[in-house]
Amino acid sequence: MEMQLIMEVAATLLATVGMAFNGGFSEMKRESSLGFDLGQQYYWLTIIGNVVTWQLCFMGTAGMVFLTTGLTGAICMTALTGANVVGGVVVYGDKFDGGKVVSAVLCGWGFCSYVYGLYVKSREEEKAQKVVSGENDYSDLNHSFNHHQVQRSEMSEVVVA
Repeated sequence: MEMQLIMEVAATLLATVGMAFNGGFSEMKRESSLGFDLGQQYYWLTIIGNVVTWQLCFMGTAGMVFLTTGLTGAICMTALTGANVVGGVVVYGDKFDGGKVVSAVLCGWGFCSYVYGLYVKSREEEKAQKVVSGENDYSDLNHSFNHHQVQRSEMSEVVVA
């Protein structure tokens, strides 16, 4: 986790230095005064909130990959991508056009397919565990076997008598 944090801090510092040399902050200052309806204060709060939120999101994803697998992290990022598409439509009033529909459907489909695959795999593992531990549902076979033994013992008594 510390390594991920160091990489994120280094990437943030590198991007900040690049923006400073390229004049990106002056562009942001102009955008905050002209292009943002809520004013400069809310513009900068939004920017800082987005930076912190994305850093936490990537830290959480790195933690998930560390504790589980890379596949699980990728699946959760796919689900977040679909949530971002829908969130942009709901919160910001973006148009839900064809590209966003396809993106949201594919993200949902991929996530649901993965969850269903986990469900099927867990069911198969439960069945395999029952076979190994001897907890199978062989009650019908045992009943049939015991019934035939009783019939044979009755038949032997008839023959002997």
